[in-house]
Amino acid sequence: MRPRLIETVRVAADGGMPLLPWHVERLARSCAALGYRWPAERVQRAVARAAAGLPEGQAHRLRLELADDGAVDIGHAVLPPLPERPRVALAPGRLDSRQPLLRHKTTFRPWYAEAAAWLDAHPDHFDLIYLNERGECCEGSRSNLYLRLDGRWYTPPLECGALPGVQRAALLDDEAVEERVLTAADLQAADAVRLSNALRGWFDVKLHEASPIA
Repeated sequence: MRPRLIETVRVAADGGMPLLPWHVERLARSCAALGYRWPAERVQRAVARAAAGLPEGQAHRLRLELADDGAVDIGHAVLPPLPERPRVALAPGRLDSRQPLLRHKTTFRPWYAEAAAWLDAHPDHFDLIYLNERGECCEGSRSNLYLRLDGRWYTPPLECGALPGVQRAALLDDEAVEERVLTAADLQAADAVRLSNALRGWFDVKLHEASPIA
């Protein structure tokens, strides 16, 4: 069975989904690249129905899964608040930037299994940051990475092994960030470190240098 494509959509307290166009665009791009059926209207109707059924006044997380035959499944949950400046740390392993599925958000994520288990057991950390096989900054297991260097924000290019995150795409479209190859030395020298994902937006984090996994 081929892996399912995933989109995790934030539904704001007022029912808005500002990043939905970027989610739809990424799904369409992944379907084309992987040869999946792309039922655009079905996907958008399913998301709209699910969002309309949620109570207002509280942010929610919609998780959409799309099978290769076009079957759509959606679940939802309340989105708890994010702590101020959450902790992150370096992951002990490396990502292989040549792995093609790193460019697509799917249910097949074995390279993040150890990190996911550790993060579930350590809720004081939001994510683990990965380097690739060349020692370049790549991404977190659930987020994209940004470093502020000399007053400008940079994020690793997709060629380093990063997922084309929807919040990342919106930031690039707004010219709030630029792509640049970033090294482990840049990570240590950065004036500030931020992460982003579709559920949490773009936010500051505190980096703990030591790898937390023995």
